[in-house]
Amino acid sequence: MFIDIHNHLLPGIDDGVDSVEETIKELKKYKENNILYTIFTPHINNPSVETDIEKIKKTYNNLKDIIEKEVGIKTFLASELYLTPNYKEFIPFNDTFCLIEFPTQTFPFYALDSIFNLQLDGYEIILVHVERYKWLYENKDLAHRMKEMNVYFQVNLEGLNSDEARYYLKNNMVEFLATDNHGSSNRSEVDLSLFDKYSNIAKKALGILGIKD
Repeated sequence: MFIDIHNHLLPGIDDGVDSVEETIKELKKYKENNILYTIFTPHINNPSVETDIEKIKKTYNNLKDIIEKEVGIKTFLASELYLTPNYKEFIPFNDTFCLIEFPTQTFPFYALDSIFNLQLDGYEIILVHVERYKWLYENKDLAHRMKEMNVYFQVNLEGLNSDEARYYLKNNMVEFLATDNHGSSNRSEVDLSLFDKYSNIAKKALGILGIKD
């Protein structure tokens, strides 16, 4: 069984799905592909997507039981934090894991310091869709430095064939795979069978997160 740790399937919150019906439709596909756990990760602090943390929590609490009963998979809540200096309002997974993103084209000079500050606060860091960061791939010493800092790397399924992802995979730098699913009406459909194809990575995720059957 697998877990999708990064998606935008909590309805009516950000640039993902709009309705609970669409959420259920997408998650039924998950169950068909043995993805029995998922973490909803709405955007927080993203300059292009306005969200409200209290609305996120309320929406999840109102829909959690409805979705799980209808689909038959277990859901969790976290957030995808667009990390900027000293910004600390987010939703960690299990009070422990902070999923972060950065600008994709320009190196954020504050990156390592901001990660370290979150670690000082007791959080473990997951850098999402790591294959998108041009500046990281072009400075592989920086990528290896992040790994020395115990930053987890997550690759999107749709990015697995990129040069960036192939490098990180070849060097055993990837701990998580995820869909970054925004719903089929917003983006192209995700190939969920890739979890099984890359099961050597995908099966480790539950153990890292401390999720037990």
